[in-house]
Amino acid sequence: MVIKSGNTEKIVSEKPRGGKGIIINNRYLDSHELDNNLQGFYVNELEPAGEIGCHMHEGEEEIYYILEGSGIIIDNGTEVPIEKGDVIYTKSGESHGMRNTGTESLKFIGFIVKK
Repeated sequence: MVIKSGNTEKIVSEKPRGGKGIIINNRYLDSHELDNNLQGFYVNELEPAGEIGCHMHEGEEEIYYILEGSGIIIDNGTEVPIEKGDVIYTKSGESHGMRNTGTESLKFIGFIVKK
């Protein structure tokens, strides 16, 4: 299967997870299309000054791969600078949030895996 970028579903959300600003989620695959524990594959764009509110993961893990931009990840309460090429791994029972501190969109791939 090949999924062309022009065939993705674009989901625009305000105040993601109680944060601020806007995030654009480009959905390539969702759980109903998959035969495994992967719950979704998204390419996301968090606008400048945007923030994904801190939230807990239970029964699933999430992995982000930063494609473009820079920001701060709040990893279990600890703020860590992030930039292109970084990976963020949040296990079940852990929490995270994200802020875009740059002047361009913070673009990242997101994988959610059910345990």
